[in-house]
Amino acid sequence: MDVASTPTQAKGLSKKVRVMAVYGSESGNAKRGIDRLVKKWTSKPECNFEVVATMTGNELTKKLGGAGQASAKNLEFVAQTCDVLLVCTSSYGAGDPPSNMRELTKVLMHEASMKSDGLTGVQHAVLGFGSSTYTTFQNIPRLTDKFLGECGSRRLVQRAEIDEHDPNPGDEADYKRWDAEVFAALQSLPPPSTPPACKWDQPEGKIAILDGDDDEDDSKIAGIPTVYAVSSVLIGALAFAVWYVFHREPVE
Repeated sequence: MDVASTPTQAKGLSKKVRVMAVYGSESGNAKRGIDRLVKKWTSKPECNFEVVATMTGNELTKKLGGAGQASAKNLEFVAQTCDVLLVCTSSYGAGDPPSNMRELTKVLMHEASMKSDGLTGVQHAVLGFGSSTYTTFQNIPRLTDKFLGECGSRRLVQRAEIDEHDPNPGDEADYKRWDAEVFAALQSLPPPSTPPACKWDQPEGKIAILDGDDDEDDSKIAGIPTVYAVSSVLIGALAFAVWYVFHREPVE
């Protein structure tokens, strides 16, 4: 597949930009947040893109194949299906992914750690929901944005971070900013080879480490559930073992 242009931009294929909306939500706020925008955008007469699917992160993972163990080749399903991936997710509990986003989070973390380029040619934007009551506020939206970029996707606009304590999140300035910027970008999509709109750590890159004051499970490393963090530790240990075998001094 030619990764210099998205499939939509290739000659002879659909003229419309194809958008996939993926969400992770426990209380429903994130789902309502993206549904509201999709309905608003697609009802505009001037809208010249199409939303090809709206689904949970877990549903997308099933479509990748590999029983949740995705590879760069599996991730190419996304590039073959859409030009832009919009992800709206919250964090849950102690900075974990929502239950319907868990599998996609694991796949993206694994692929980012393996330096996958399976999302090359795709562009993405992340809309984050969370509660500033918790030190893990926006953990999963931030990690998702980071992992998508590390797997080759281009950041289309700066991530929005919505605080669920706002009585009407749809009126938040950052929500409106994201709404306007994403719609404008989808109306005139830049090539995926264009430099990203910003780095993943804008507007904020803090991934909270839980401390004893949090009323949550303390078994986290940098806000990442233990099962994910342990995988990274094991990979590092294996790499050291291989280095040691080949570099240790011979025994006389």
